[in-house]
Amino acid sequence: MMCDLERSISAGGSAVSIIDAALREQQTLRTPVALFSDEYDSKSVRDRFTHLIPLSKPDPGEQYAFEVNLDACTGCKACVAACHSLNGLDDGESWRDMGLLVGTRKQPYLQTVTTACHHCAEPACAEGCPVLAYDKDAVTGIVRHLDDQCIGCSYCILKCPYEVPKFNLKRGIVRKCDMCQGRLAEGEAPACVQSCPNEAIKIKVVKLNVVPDRGSIITGAFDSSYTRPTTTYVSTQPAPTSARPADAGRLDLDHGHDPLAWMLVLTQMSAGGFIGCAIAMWMDLITLQQAAMTSAAALVVGLAGVALSTLHLGQPLKAWRAFLGWRKSWLSREIMAFGALPLGGQAIFVAWWLGNFEWMRLAVAGTAVAAVLAVWCSVMVYVDTRRPFWTLTNVAAKFLGTMLLLGGLLCAVVWSWTGMVIASWAMAFSLVCRWSLSLWEISGYRRALVDENCVWHKSARVLQKHLAKQIEARGLLLIATGLLIPVMIAAGASVGWMLSLSLLLTFGSQLMERLYFFTAAAGSKMPGN
Repeated sequence: MMCDLERSISAGGSAVSIIDAALREQQTLRTPVALFSDEYDSKSVRDRFTHLIPLSKPDPGEQYAFEVNLDACTGCKACVAACHSLNGLDDGESWRDMGLLVGTRKQPYLQTVTTACHHCAEPACAEGCPVLAYDKDAVTGIVRHLDDQCIGCSYCILKCPYEVPKFNLKRGIVRKCDMCQGRLAEGEAPACVQSCPNEAIKIKVVKLNVVPDRGSIITGAFDSSYTRPTTTYVSTQPAPTSARPADAGRLDLDHGHDPLAWMLVLTQMSAGGFIGCAIAMWMDLITLQQAAMTSAAALVVGLAGVALSTLHLGQPLKAWRAFLGWRKSWLSREIMAFGALPLGGQAIFVAWWLGNFEWMRLAVAGTAVAAVLAVWCSVMVYVDTRRPFWTLTNVAAKFLGTMLLLGGLLCAVVWSWTGMVIASWAMAFSLVCRWSLSLWEISGYRRALVDENCVWHKSARVLQKHLAKQIEARGLLLIATGLLIPVMIAAGASVGWMLSLSLLLTFGSQLMERLYFFTAAAGSKMPGN
């Protein structure tokens, strides 16, 4: 070979000869792509992939599902590219992803994992959607997203434990894989199935009663008991016990939802204000006019929170549809419950206009009950996602604590400017709530940080890595509102101004917490995406 090369060099054409030889050799290699091309050209369009898709529709109690042969998957991403191209997706949008599982030095292991929507038997996205923008086909079992129905609230993204729905900023809606149902209906293979050169992806029919309701479909995936995903991953070489997602150690911030953070803090303060006003009225501690002022302040705050929440929507003009999913979506119930605030405000106004204290008492109490129910719906909106950071205890303590803390301070501010002695009681109550909530948060954070078995240990590490300054800032605000301001009031400073400052600083503290309530959530997804 060196002699041939020397002869080529002596002839002055070494580069050309080497390149030509390499090209000729490449044309004789039987690569998967070349074999795939020959196979594609040798058959009719309808017969090329019939062995990879069902030839008949599922029977009752069955549905279509993806089957992925991990032994055949090389991670070439042909399926990702084909899905993007055939479905006409926008730049940066992807309905199919490629992940990676890795082993350890003692147990080396490397496995690429292609993943798309699992068309679950019990899809969480459909259960949580407030506008019923998801449909599970009664015949095929394919979970479809109805783009024209979507309002872009992104709640399905929080509900799905596999990170399947993707928000499209350009269109203001969520979109996802539909298993190329139009192609399947015509006997054609989906884009991902058709493009894979090793035939690693196929569509099969599965019986719903055998879809697993426990365990994980693959190492690192969320437990199947939640949604019962129908995708199956097969391999002749099971993953070792040490296998883990390649990105398991990454501590990334989740997407923030700033309008929702503002909405949660404002509506919880509003609910607390109505509670304080109702209690004071039932104890005959305030007059009709003072009750009107307190309830008006609480109503304005609550309506501001509801209005800000629409900024979170990709399609805010369609927000009126949010009641459609009230039978199964906590988000629909939350929206409907907060919708009672304007009605309660009207009832309070009528009672005040008529000067009837008893009617006013009932109107304020009824509005307070509706607001508390709305806050509880807010709690369940996030608990229902099954995220480790959003446990019932964690979310309920944060939301109800904010409600009592800010609600007590709101009442104290209003009552202090009217010269009422009861303002000092409200201030004392808010101080107790402030210290109790802060100490509970600090102790929980430290415990989760050191205890690797804590369900939100990863969220605590995210807080430590990315949000340490915010936590320190909240500590300083705790000192300011819990110690300095009470001391200044005792020293003779204006009670009204000091309480107003305390409310402002406490609101800022709770808003910071609510912002990282989202970014530190550490949501689950498919391994290695």
